[in-house]
Amino acid sequence: MKRLRQALLGAATLAIPLASLASPTVYIPLGEANEILIVDAKTDKAIGKITGIKNPHGLSLTTDGKYLIAGSNTEKIPGQKKKPSKPKKSGMAPMPKPTGMSEAEHKSHHTKPGAEKETQPKPDKPSTMKKPPGMSDATHKKHHSAQGGGLAPTVGISTVSLISVANNKVKKSIKVRGMAHHSFVTPDGMYAVSTHTTAGTITVIDLGTKKIFRTIHTGPLPNYVAITKNGKGMYVSNAGNNTISVIDTKNWIVSKNIIVGKGPEHIVMSPDEKFIYTSNARAGTISVVSLAKQKVVKTFKTAKGPHGIDLSADGKTLFSSAKLGNKLLAIDVKTGKTRSLKLGPAPYHIKVIGNTGKIYVSSRLKPFIWVVDAKQLKVKGKIPVRGAGHQMVVKN
Repeated sequence: MKRLRQALLGAATLAIPLASLASPTVYIPLGEANEILIVDAKTDKAIGKITGIKNPHGLSLTTDGKYLIAGSNTEKIPGQKKKPSKPKKSGMAPMPKPTGMSEAEHKSHHTKPGAEKETQPKPDKPSTMKKPPGMSDATHKKHHSAQGGGLAPTVGISTVSLISVANNKVKKSIKVRGMAHHSFVTPDGMYAVSTHTTAGTITVIDLGTKKIFRTIHTGPLPNYVAITKNGKGMYVSNAGNNTISVIDTKNWIVSKNIIVGKGPEHIVMSPDEKFIYTSNARAGTISVVSLAKQKVVKTFKTAKGPHGIDLSADGKTLFSSAKLGNKLLAIDVKTGKTRSLKLGPAPYHIKVIGNTGKIYVSSRLKPFIWVVDAKQLKVKGKIPVRGAGHQMVVKN
């Protein structure tokens, strides 16, 4: 009997680490495919999908693991009859054509000869295009205000939705002002935060009441958010004016703006919470921001058009995708030594998949996700998807 009890105890002990070795589940929002793909990170195979969200782009997970927070990157503009086309590059609202101008003339007016398909927006440079005949200078300037880094002239309504992980069903959708770009959850599980490029704001949603708690104006084209573990420090990248906004979460206001490189988009915080790394799309750099000094203390050079960014679990290696340079970079944060992997076309969002040793990298132009060995920096395989993968979430 004694031996039987010992054998049973030993079996129970072995069961604990086996359970903890369960592979992570990865949720990948697929934008205009109008679905979120569910992938088993052990096999890198799709095991399901979530529908019912229009153009899901931003995605996060509540701290209890019960709900996904999905932002719709499609906004409905008041008075607009036709379905708005998806804005390219910067997420700005489509600008209506002036009265008396044909669609072809309007398109031609906004297209520079020889422009690249995936070039980055340059909001710090005002438009130099000649105004159409019969239009005043003031009206023309207003028409191009979004391209100059200001707020878009027309802001519509989109949604942020709570999705039950248990049954993959939408529990509630909350209307917000502006395109819901990226999504985040505060570590205490109290709030969801959504960035809105077209409105120049972030929305803070109370997850208890499932209602909007605060709307905060941060700057033009707010993109990504990083939050400290105690929830007291919140940082928002503003791609339109090259800043990181520091949010006072006690009073819910912007307490300071930190100037970084041109076009800061995705950001990530170091595990020790001493630094924030910003991917500067127009500068081709990554800014290292000291949270103690509240300023840039180091700059890493990247390939052209950096976009996605993430850190290894130990915080020693920074991974960066270069959408225009067709590369994935691995940067030693202490020495700055860089390794690179040619990856094309247009490596886009990236996510370190827990402790699996894998990185998932989406393509902006092709319907698949690269599975990359983080240590060797080599492609291990591809996951076919419908559309482009955006802000990925890992559930352990």
